[in-house]
Amino acid sequence: MKKNLFTTTLMAAALVSGFACAEEIVPESGAELLIWTDKSTVDYMEYAAESFNKDFAQDIKFSFRGLAPIDSASRLIQDGGSARVADVAEIEHDLLGRLVVAGGAMENLVSADRINSTFMQNAISASQAEGGSYGFPVSFATTALFYNKDLLPEAPENFEELIEFSKSFNSKKEHKYALLWDIQNYYESRMFVTLYGAYEFGNNGTDAKDIGIDSEKAQQGLEAMKKLRVANDSNPIDMRNPQVRRGLFSEGKVAAIIDGPWAIQGYKNSGINFGVVPMPKLEGQQPRTFSTVRLAVVSSYTEYPRAAQLFADYLTTDKMLKKRYEMAQAIPPVQTVMEEIIVDADEATYAIITQSFYSDAMPSVPEMGFIWSPMASAITAFWVNDKSPKDVLDRARSIIEEQIELQE
Repeated sequence: MKKNLFTTTLMAAALVSGFACAEEIVPESGAELLIWTDKSTVDYMEYAAESFNKDFAQDIKFSFRGLAPIDSASRLIQDGGSARVADVAEIEHDLLGRLVVAGGAMENLVSADRINSTFMQNAISASQAEGGSYGFPVSFATTALFYNKDLLPEAPENFEELIEFSKSFNSKKEHKYALLWDIQNYYESRMFVTLYGAYEFGNNGTDAKDIGIDSEKAQQGLEAMKKLRVANDSNPIDMRNPQVRRGLFSEGKVAAIIDGPWAIQGYKNSGINFGVVPMPKLEGQQPRTFSTVRLAVVSSYTEYPRAAQLFADYLTTDKMLKKRYEMAQAIPPVQTVMEEIIVDADEATYAIITQSFYSDAMPSVPEMGFIWSPMASAITAFWVNDKSPKDVLDRARSIIEEQIELQE
């Protein structure tokens, strides 16, 4: 299947006259759209499709497939052009760069200006790749500190409090820990590595030639993180399994755990008396977590680009972002909408929204894919084998540079 000729025509027209407004575009007659979304949001997407047809007085035929966002991006790259793929798919933003470079995503031609002027900066950055605006941000997530209120009646104001608590609480034999997180997972440990201002790539994560993970600031962050070994003296290999970590927390054997909104319902179902707060400070510094932005993207291979663009844009309207929050507890990446929902938000949602102001969107450049494994190895060597921050980070940088050179 070749890219639809109209896709190219629409893009050319947009480049000549500026991005079109959604109100000016009419969907193709007889349009049929295949939507890929996470299984947990299929019900919401069905509602959105019905609402779209009603609001636009259309009769577009929609079909849906529950597919994990990470798989959606891979399928668009692998199968686009040779098999039927989604017209609109939802992906995690850190995969956008790879998808754009592979030619699998169509530029946002209807609402880039609106997104750039009204969405959170993290969402704006997440929606862009290769100098263009491609993604339609629909939700965001970041991590926060979940704590057992029976063990910690007052939420920790800093990580040093957990270190002190651990001295009378921790017991490896009983699997009791003051603090748990997936140490080897750079997504979770990143907030310590960057505690003093280190970064993955320069220019807000867009300059892959400026690698910052081996800087003196990153070394200082790792040294600060090392202080937490007293509070988290678990086996990091065992704790890679989220079911193990969450199981221990739910059983009351862990006082605090770093986790995200995806874990909230499970903790509620367990019956544990828990609270959620933004990340406490460490050494007086505010940790900056990674944030993940969920994006709708329009496939370059769609046969109905006008309908697909309009529907993807529709998902980012205030009306639909509020509905998504209502149905799927997905936090909208628009500050004005967040300000509305935070008034009646539960403790967990409030904490995650608050932490969002101390978070950075994962870089979406393709080179970000080369960060994860070397940094996991570096953190493990540092944490488990007592290697120096400089040695492990220099080694990680060397591997990352080699991988980047191989792809050029």
